[in-house]
Amino acid sequence: MGSSPTPPPVTDPNVTAANQQSLNTTAGQQSQAGSMVNQFNPYGSLTYSQTGTSASGTPIYTSTENLSPAQQQLLTTLQGTQQTAGNQAGTLLSNANYGATDPATAIGNATSGLTGQAMNQEVSYLNPYFSQQTSQLDTQLKNEGFAPGQPGYDNAMRALQNNQGNTVTGFEASIEPQMYQQATSSYELPLTMATTEAGFASPANVNQNLTQTPALNIQPANLIGATANAQTAQQQTYQDQLQQNNAMMSGLFGVGSAALGGWANSGGLSSLLGSSLTSAGVPASVDALGEAALVGL
Repeated sequence: MGSSPTPPPVTDPNVTAANQQSLNTTAGQQSQAGSMVNQFNPYGSLTYSQTGTSASGTPIYTSTENLSPAQQQLLTTLQGTQQTAGNQAGTLLSNANYGATDPATAIGNATSGLTGQAMNQEVSYLNPYFSQQTSQLDTQLKNEGFAPGQPGYDNAMRALQNNQGNTVTGFEASIEPQMYQQATSSYELPLTMATTEAGFASPANVNQNLTQTPALNIQPANLIGATANAQTAQQQTYQDQLQQNNAMMSGLFGVGSAALGGWANSGGLSSLLGSSLTSAGVPASVDALGEAALVGL
């Protein structure tokens, strides 16, 4: 008769998780190392090297970018030019004295000054024409019999002067917005130039010159899943063996009961019990009852 099967051992989940984490870490390190490809082109190179190890044991890498000799010379020249431009930008801002006066006042004063200059130039240009007009009208009025101080003479002269004054006023109204725009541009010019030169002088963005490291992803082994599948298979094998053992034991007990019942029915049990009970003084009715009980079992 075979022995009963032994249940499979249960895997420690802590051990499985630790082994899985080890596989994950190894896969991550391999992915990182496989992604860092040294690159070389006519403009320079990008190389990787391990420069240390973290507290957890993970390797630490450093990328190094080197320009070709020609590109390095261009960079050195550009940086010297940038330094000059930066100094010029600082000088422009210093000379403009920004912050000493608020922009509205500074632009307003400049507008007034520019408008005044334009008006002086315009009046100087118009005065000869105005004088000629006044002289011609004076001659005309006198030829017509009007003398200074008379209403006709004075009204005609006043109308001419008003017309000349309107000409000057109209010029001022049209020129002042232009002078305001010019004053604003003049105020902003040092700042605009300084901003342009400062932008030119700013160092290049290093990140734009670096080549992105290719991404290599290595999937780790699924130890947790494999362990669970193996555990399930072992448990199923155990259940199958247990069912087979139970079936075998049930068959053996069935065969024994059938054989014992047949022997009892054939009279063997009756003869055995009868002789024994009779010798002991037990009545035959009791002997028959006992035989029937045993056969029933």
